[in-house]
Amino acid sequence: MGRLPEEFAGKEITFRIPYSMPGEMQLEADSQGVQFPEATFLHNVEKCFEIHRMIPRLTALDDATPPVILAAQPTILDKLVRLRITDTSKNEVLTKNAQLIDSLVKDNERTWEWDDPYTLVRSEGFQVAVDTEAGYPDGTELIRVEITFQGYLIVIGAPGEDR
Repeated sequence: MGRLPEEFAGKEITFRIPYSMPGEMQLEADSQGVQFPEATFLHNVEKCFEIHRMIPRLTALDDATPPVILAAQPTILDKLVRLRITDTSKNEVLTKNAQLIDSLVKDNERTWEWDDPYTLVRSEGFQVAVDTEAGYPDGTELIRVEITFQGYLIVIGAPGEDR
């Protein structure tokens, strides 16, 4: 995990509450620019969200009803799925273009760690678009794309104040 700042917006951070913002969807091979629903990564909590990492996970599925999880190597899937992430409220891109998950994550943990936390306030959020390539492992018809932003809700000000 990155460094923990002692202040936000000039006010002392009195404590942190573990928090995550997950989303998932299923995509077929060769899908381009499919966006998670708008509200998926919208931060709608009063406390600020201090993000320390993004955790992408991919699961190979067949086309049965319900889908069956296939035993594909995650690292193979990481080389076939690209993400494009934009902070819509600050109009900032976190990835200039769609980028392979394999090039974002650490090999051993498969997470995208940030040295300094990225903070969202209420009504801010991310737009995440996904591209999938053709050439999935045998039997794979769908890919479940799971994205989790993980960090802390931060409480600002003296402990006796309203939270």
